[in-house]
Amino acid sequence: MAGPAWRAGAPCGPGGGLWRGRRGGKGLAVEVRAGKKYHTVKVDRQELARQAKRVRRERAMVPARRGNSGAYVAEAIRPRREKVDVPRPGEQVLESAEAVLSMAADAWEDLPSRYRVVAASSLAFVLCNLDKVNMSVAIIPMARQFGWGASVAGLVQSGFFWGYILSQLPGGYLCGRFSGRKVLPVGVGLWALATASVPGVAASLPGLCLSRASVGLGEAVAPSAITDMVAHCVPSGERSRAISFIFGGLHVGSILGLLLAPVLIEHFGWQSVFLVSGAAAVTWVVWWERLVADMAATDPEVHGLITQTTTVRTDGQAAAKGDPAAKGDLADAHVPWRAILRSQPVQALMFTHFCNNWFQYTFMAWLPSYLTDTLSLDLVHAAQVALLPPIAGILTSSVAGPMADFLVERGWETSVVRKLAQCMAFLGPAACLTAATLTEDSVLRVGLITTALGLSSFSMAGLYCNHQDLSPKYASFLLGLTNTTGAVPGIFGVFFVGFLLDQTGSWPIALFIPSILSFIAGTFVFTKYASSEQELFDNDQPFELERRLGALLPWTE
Repeated sequence: MAGPAWRAGAPCGPGGGLWRGRRGGKGLAVEVRAGKKYHTVKVDRQELARQAKRVRRERAMVPARRGNSGAYVAEAIRPRREKVDVPRPGEQVLESAEAVLSMAADAWEDLPSRYRVVAASSLAFVLCNLDKVNMSVAIIPMARQFGWGASVAGLVQSGFFWGYILSQLPGGYLCGRFSGRKVLPVGVGLWALATASVPGVAASLPGLCLSRASVGLGEAVAPSAITDMVAHCVPSGERSRAISFIFGGLHVGSILGLLLAPVLIEHFGWQSVFLVSGAAAVTWVVWWERLVADMAATDPEVHGLITQTTTVRTDGQAAAKGDPAAKGDLADAHVPWRAILRSQPVQALMFTHFCNNWFQYTFMAWLPSYLTDTLSLDLVHAAQVALLPPIAGILTSSVAGPMADFLVERGWETSVVRKLAQCMAFLGPAACLTAATLTEDSVLRVGLITTALGLSSFSMAGLYCNHQDLSPKYASFLLGLTNTTGAVPGIFGVFFVGFLLDQTGSWPIALFIPSILSFIAGTFVFTKYASSEQELFDNDQPFELERRLGALLPWTE
């Protein structure tokens, strides 16, 4: 159906451009001629009338481009531009920050509760490794101030692991008895106070070692507590990704420590490093308690899962979280520690954890010193170069977890996936470190060390997932047990590197070769003896040694 006829208008500008229009409903189609062509603009009639009055009043016309002789368009058909107050740069930054924080808060509120637990656990690990790396950087100016050699510096750094090894098994038991949700903030609070005390006791070597041991006592319960919560509230199909994300916080903590510690030391002294780290941990404890209280009100199911203990775990709860390993188990407070110690897969896991941590702890403690010594870098630049390995670790962790879950979902046996990941975590770094000992190119050597530490993060999909595979019910105790053997390199390995360095003056002999040997041994043991089959741990009969010593062992049945 043909519309109403066009009505010609008067010239709309000095150049002779014409307009014509037609009515249709509440609108008006206006065509403006530029040369021989008309261009259609649709406007609201009432708005057009208002704008036309304003134009007539102001007698304002808008010229088009030069060269288009008839192209003048009355401003009546343009939307009026209101005057806008342009904020100053500082106000723009503040408004942008508020917008980002608001978006982050909304995204956080939309997260399922189990993912909030995972995120908070990862942040706890950030603070955990932040403290470890802070000491590895601060030890350099502290050694200069107090006149320590490499052996004494190694002793101070190993003091952390004396407390770390002592609370591994008690930490696993406490998590089973009181839940990881309650044990974790106690541990974080303890290491926060002990860290903040370092500046006050640093002049006394025994006092400093005791302070560092107290930090170790607090940090030792974190892995068991987090493993306990993950085993309870995260389904098995998501565990590799959850564990990779959580333990990836260790790398983030290393990065933050290596970025912040040199700056704080340079401007405020080495004491400031420990005060800032302690304050951050106290802040986390307050935030965690608020998070759990909010979860109790909004998601009581997940809150119940992370607060349950071995005394209250029921078949219904186990089935609710999709954990087939727990179905049919009658919960009790008894931990079958004899059966666990007899288990060959557990024994293999303990040895593998030892081999993994020898490399991690010795390189974490000595890498800044190695870089300052071999590359002649100052503290700031050595810390910046030391950023590369944890960055590589984050990238690897982001691939390892999803890859492992993908293979399991595609039907691969879990044991095969775990062994494949652990072989990549051991054999790849062993090859890199071997090449690093043979090259004289400092840039290539740093690249090889970075690659080695990055590839070692495949352990997140191997070693660190194996505890939940073997027994979700006793996962926290298993991690406490394997972490006990894993803490031994922190005590003897860190000191041993310093001792070898004093005796030989060779970094390859002191730092590289022991890690290469531990990688090879760990690969053989984990590949041959490890398993991801669920263990019942039903053979909890006393050991022969218990029978013989009988009366001397009060816990003997």
